[in-house]
Amino acid sequence: MADRGRITTAVIPAAGLGTRMAALAVDGCKELIEVGGISMLERTVFELEQAGLERIIAVSSPAKPALDAACAELNVEVVHQIEANGLVDAVLCAAVDGPVLVALPDVLMPDLNVSSALLQRHSGGTMLATVKASEPWCQMLTDTGRVLELEEDRILAFADKDKESPFPEGEIRIIGRYIWSAEFFEHAHLGELEALRQLEILHACPVKTAYIDVGNPVGYAYAQSIFNQ
Repeated sequence: MADRGRITTAVIPAAGLGTRMAALAVDGCKELIEVGGISMLERTVFELEQAGLERIIAVSSPAKPALDAACAELNVEVVHQIEANGLVDAVLCAAVDGPVLVALPDVLMPDLNVSSALLQRHSGGTMLATVKASEPWCQMLTDTGRVLELEEDRILAFADKDKESPFPEGEIRIIGRYIWSAEFFEHAHLGELEALRQLEILHACPVKTAYIDVGNPVGYAYAQSIFNQ
């Protein structure tokens, strides 16, 4: 599979149960929670459409019929991840033949269409959108997805996940918008982080925007304060 062709397909992983947001979930779906009057699912789909993606696939769950119905109204294809088995497995369920843009629906970037930025910069291989963490939003994140070593636009090392610690201000974080290449999928059985570590070249796409994890109540409240201005 070639990685230099135009990327036309995006996958929205949305099969998870979202236990941190269970009290706010709409019909059992955190992706249908509205932020500023628009659901997280709609915001993600609109971002991808505006970026020029021609095919959008949502990976749902048999336990989330309301999400399937919402996707149908948005003309988004749906496949099911039968059992919750992580992000990489969810994307594999979409069975995309070629490089794909992955967009997590429970993260919002209010200042920029990050999917568009990725596509404009991508010239092959795997690329991850990154941002320099700043207050106040970095205080709402745990220490995951932290880039330890960066050389120009190449990511050389990641920190291990530490969900018990806050994300350090001023450090570089990957932010829920990725282009995964054929080479990445060759190592996918190792899991996301280990597959990334196996790549000979891993590109970063630095962007300047706030990054809000709406998958937790604190981030949700902050997102409402931003998008309701």
